[in-house]
Amino acid sequence: MIFRTLQSSVITTFGRAALESAATPKFRRLQSAMQEATRFQREWLMHRVAQCRDTRFGRDHGFSEIRSIAEFRKRVPVSGYDYFAPYIDAVAGGDPSALIPAHEKLLRFTITTGSSGVPKLNPVTTTWLKEYKEVWDIWGLKLFLDHPTHLGRKLLQMAGTWDMGTTPGGYKISMVSALLARYTSPFIRPFYAVPSDLNDIKDPVARYYTALRLCILDDVGWIILMNPGTMIRLAQIGDEHSDELIRDIHDGTLTTKLDIPSEIRERLCSRLARKNRRGSAWLEAIRNRTGHLYPRDYWRQPVVGGWIGGTAGFQVRYVRDYFGDVPLRDMGLVSSEGRHTIPLEDGRPEGVPALGAGAYEFVPVDEIDQPHPTALDGHELIEGRDYYLVMSTSAGYYRFHIGDVVRCNGFIGEAPLLEFVQKGTRVGDLEGEKVTEHQVLEGAHRAAKTLGIPLGLFTAIPRRLEREHPRYDFLVEITDLPEEAQARRFLEELDRELAALNFLWRARRKEGTLAPPHLVRLPEGTWARYVREETDRRGTGDYQYKHPGLVQDSTWGDQFAAVDVVRT
Repeated sequence: MIFRTLQSSVITTFGRAALESAATPKFRRLQSAMQEATRFQREWLMHRVAQCRDTRFGRDHGFSEIRSIAEFRKRVPVSGYDYFAPYIDAVAGGDPSALIPAHEKLLRFTITTGSSGVPKLNPVTTTWLKEYKEVWDIWGLKLFLDHPTHLGRKLLQMAGTWDMGTTPGGYKISMVSALLARYTSPFIRPFYAVPSDLNDIKDPVARYYTALRLCILDDVGWIILMNPGTMIRLAQIGDEHSDELIRDIHDGTLTTKLDIPSEIRERLCSRLARKNRRGSAWLEAIRNRTGHLYPRDYWRQPVVGGWIGGTAGFQVRYVRDYFGDVPLRDMGLVSSEGRHTIPLEDGRPEGVPALGAGAYEFVPVDEIDQPHPTALDGHELIEGRDYYLVMSTSAGYYRFHIGDVVRCNGFIGEAPLLEFVQKGTRVGDLEGEKVTEHQVLEGAHRAAKTLGIPLGLFTAIPRRLEREHPRYDFLVEITDLPEEAQARRFLEELDRELAALNFLWRARRKEGTLAPPHLVRLPEGTWARYVREETDRRGTGDYQYKHPGLVQDSTWGDQFAAVDVVRT
């Protein structure tokens, strides 16, 4: 114990010095860029336009003639993925020059998680990867420097699939989280709590169980998982399978009850073979004392990095129930197309734009469908207002509208502090109520808090009905609200919360043009099966899965067999 304490002190002292040495020039560049964000962004963009003038996209849009931002905006429209698809398909087919300048190399492709339904390819170039890593380095260095006493402790990070197939032109395809893990600094890799082999275990329960089997007795000081739902599920699986975990640790085994590929079992054999009766006894004592086996009792308040804002981060409010009073750092707005914001403080969902990894414009939400919407620079945003994010990056996107709504929460210099709010297409509008996915989830979790209950995954469906006023169906697993009287109270409270959050909802409900909502209770395990089937269908992993809080398709709920329907 004395040696371990001394070792930790040495690592903390020298580790912090090394981190400060590496971080200082990066932070100085970022601070300088934030003070003059408009100039910095425009210089980046004009340099990129000049570099790409001979690509097919550059020739088609007259890049060689562009001399100003106004001219760039005139020649290149704000567009979605379909606009770039012919160029990306050409690159994937073996013609990089459609988007990528000759001096850069195409390395591979990432693939989206398909939140819009169909996975899409995104080119990874040498320049894009360098900029992407630089942004992650800044986020990570700031996180480590803010928590120096955790240096030297294990880091639990799990990623998506590395090998997702090959394009027609022979380029490999990966999940962006796997790309991040593969290119992690070699100085950090020895501190990883679990090997990358675990990402090849398809069954999430088996994967999370194996991760805990490997590191539950380690001194885990950092947890980097994008989705807070994944963190919670990890903790729940450890508790649900505590008998097997304690037995495996006691016997030096890995349970055969779960679907773990034999080749992975073989690779992990040497690491798991040692019997640890003392460790198993310690875990059993925790369970006997607390009634559960949760990370809050076997790990020492690790720093948790993941989504804490927007619709993806609503479940973060339950993370501390399982992990204790842990520091929470938002991971920022991350997509398969890039790393777009850098949060700089614990407990804050907003971050500054990734100024060195692209150029960002912002379109007011009510103008996005106009032929020529207003495009604003970051310093022109109004605090408290929502905007669509439009980006240009070194992957070959120019004025790309990815459908993400962000909110301006203030400024550092000229750089806006941006919080991801939701996907812009997720808005219910049966009778002009225009209720957003964010409002639905905020209302649901407020209602759950009022009743003193945790709430798992939750989805709203706008329903148009013949000879009846339209209504919303809210889908929830029955284990969250097992008692009918409690479920009815939750439904009534949710209706009140939505009226408080959205005056149009309040008006339409008062008028009676919007009928009272229904609560559809689903069997236990419904959401887990749906997530598994959906990620299998898309061919993507579950780490970045974003459960829809609101869907437009009124028949979406028909795929589930309801236990019952609760009405007010």
